[in-house]
Amino acid sequence: MLIIVLLKGVPARTTQTVQIGGVLNREAMELVLNPHDSKAMEAADYLKRTVGGKSVAMSMGPDMKLIPLMKPLYSAEALGVDEEYVLSDRRMAGSDTLATSYALSLGVKKVVERHLAPIEEVAQAIRTSGYSDVVRARSKKLYEENLLPNGVYSDLPSVRDSIVARFLDGRLTSDAAIQELSAVREGLSRFVVLSGIKTTDGETGSVGPQVAEGVSELLGQVLPHATYVEDFGTSGASIECRRRIGSLLQALEMHLPAVITVSTEYRPREPSASVQPQVRSNSYRGKVFQAFKWTADDLKADPRRLGLVGSPTIVGTGIDIGKSPVQKTVGVSLVFLRDVAKLEHEGLNFGPFAKGDPAPGLPDTLVARLKADGSLGVFDFGLLSKELLS
Repeated sequence: MLIIVLLKGVPARTTQTVQIGGVLNREAMELVLNPHDSKAMEAADYLKRTVGGKSVAMSMGPDMKLIPLMKPLYSAEALGVDEEYVLSDRRMAGSDTLATSYALSLGVKKVVERHLAPIEEVAQAIRTSGYSDVVRARSKKLYEENLLPNGVYSDLPSVRDSIVARFLDGRLTSDAAIQELSAVREGLSRFVVLSGIKTTDGETGSVGPQVAEGVSELLGQVLPHATYVEDFGTSGASIECRRRIGSLLQALEMHLPAVITVSTEYRPREPSASVQPQVRSNSYRGKVFQAFKWTADDLKADPRRLGLVGSPTIVGTGIDIGKSPVQKTVGVSLVFLRDVAKLEHEGLNFGPFAKGDPAPGLPDTLVARLKADGSLGVFDFGLLSKELLS
């Protein structure tokens, strides 16, 4: 099973924003992992210990911030993630929940396709090469790239009956091996996407369900989704969830693949020891410690659905807690167009000012002087774009 956990880097504290779009400049702030996502991580760990597979963490934002932030997740309690994917591109800057969900949906689709293709490669090698070292060599390479589960190929002493091993030993015919590979491929197609119930910098709680809609559109099949899930279990073909909405307690059964957002009330159970052989067979070689970075081009994304261009939502302003409230309104606010050293005007000292700083409360005569020498101007969409893409 592929277990994909959606994570977000959020400001360590509410940050200075501009009024138009409520855009956060994440490259210039201290980020932490969204606290609510820790429950999604716990749920992913429970799933991996129950049915096996691969646990994948995915986030969107500036890679230079997110990759170091996500690195400790490899050793997170108890098993940690196996791979990490960061969607990072300047064209994604300023995305609202709709544009974010679109990019994440493309990321989910690409991860699934990346793991389905190797199964077909092994099947094709069996069709064309039969009982030969070509099958062994191709399978070994894919396995070492962490793209084949132990049940297909493994060099672990504890896994002796992989599909490739039984085929090459003559215990499986070509047709039987291909049929078993088809079953593995079908199992990987029944993936689960997990997310926290909301993020501390948005509180909308809408990205999880929007990703379900986005992946449904991309795959041409309906992905069921459930929010506020407090408990769940899976048989491998479906997932049974219990969620609470207000005073209403619901029990849901959904066919896989599916998306669930995990409540802060979720408490993982301890898997039975009897499932460990199955878990070992479904799991992969190990961890890939080098995070994958995917751009809009890697995702084959429509640029019209990314970033500010693809974001219809208009968000209000935010403030940086611990600093004086600051906001810049496009078409209204005056800002410094370059760095200005400390200056004197009519016996008073002002500054210094940094490029992009707003200019509230300055005397009209000083404002006129700064405008005249090109130091001061109106905050416009061009300046906003430069701030986002700087």
